[in-house]
Amino acid sequence: MAHAKLKITGMQCGGCETIIETAVSQLQGIEKVDADYPHGTVDVSFDADTISLSKIKKTIEQSGYSIAQSASSTKPFWLKFLIALMTVIGLAVVMVAARKVSHQLSLPELDSHLSDGMIFFIGLITGLHCIGMCGAFVLGYTAKDAQQHRSSWPSHLLYGLGKTVSYAMFGALFGLLGSMISITPFMQGVTNIVAGVFLVLFGLNMLDMFAVLKHVRLRQPQQLARFAIERRQRSRSPFFIGFFTGFLIGCGPLQAMYVMAAGSSDPLVGAKIMTLFGLGTLPALFSFGFLSRIFSATATHRFFKLSGLILIVIGAMMLNKGLIRTNSGYDFKSLEQKMKTEWKQVVNLPLQ
Repeated sequence: MAHAKLKITGMQCGGCETIIETAVSQLQGIEKVDADYPHGTVDVSFDADTISLSKIKKTIEQSGYSIAQSASSTKPFWLKFLIALMTVIGLAVVMVAARKVSHQLSLPELDSHLSDGMIFFIGLITGLHCIGMCGAFVLGYTAKDAQQHRSSWPSHLLYGLGKTVSYAMFGALFGLLGSMISITPFMQGVTNIVAGVFLVLFGLNMLDMFAVLKHVRLRQPQQLARFAIERRQRSRSPFFIGFFTGFLIGCGPLQAMYVMAAGSSDPLVGAKIMTLFGLGTLPALFSFGFLSRIFSATATHRFFKLSGLILIVIGAMMLNKGLIRTNSGYDFKSLEQKMKTEWKQVVNLPLQ
């Protein structure tokens, strides 16, 4: 029995673990496979007489991931800490400036009832993550269309319809569950806080500066994930490929939107939230092949990092609104007032 530990790039969340494990475990001669998202590795035990390591690597690459040929150089701890510190300070400045501008221009604030445009925008940013989760399947039916000399747009529309229907179904379900609970303004604030934390954590993971945060995640039941992935792999229709994609609920922004759907306490509102979010994820997914030919890998990587910063800012705004609704006294404005009051007291202290 042979054993190999492969370094993987392109894993975005815990759902990627299930995708790799499901694809590799279906190969003949595989004894055991264990994907690890926080460390970006795959441990596989296999019968070398039945299957080669190159075949295993090819299967992982066909699932949308890359095999690292050598250990990547790591930044020293002090540099990572400095970058992290500057990022936090920069985000604080951006959020304070955003609050000042929104107040001066009378812009609508982000609250428990997210605007339709904001929900769609969060989906648009999250679509970059969907490329890693679903890009291989989109390329699969796109290549099939090319072989048969037909346009891929009908397949794209079927995939988008299936994914959106699935999201709307789960949104309605979470909205129904929320309607069975008495949702008070305090509970709405809590849903904002939870959703905001999911977005902030996911954004930080996209920046890939705090490896320890990759261990902080809410994993979906493995049976549900494997069921969805296996059904998606067996499906020939783009509609059902998209539909079963909606069963993969492992990423932070998606979990945040499900929390918001539950907080709406209305199946119809929950379905609308998830429909808008699902539609937002589609443009990046359908155009990533075209965009990859226009932008270099470095530019794409930087844009991916920028989208992580945007999610952090949105998550922080959502978190702040939740703190306001719970009357905790720890929202940004309350803390700012406390700091000003304490500073005035310090300044006015008589000299000894």
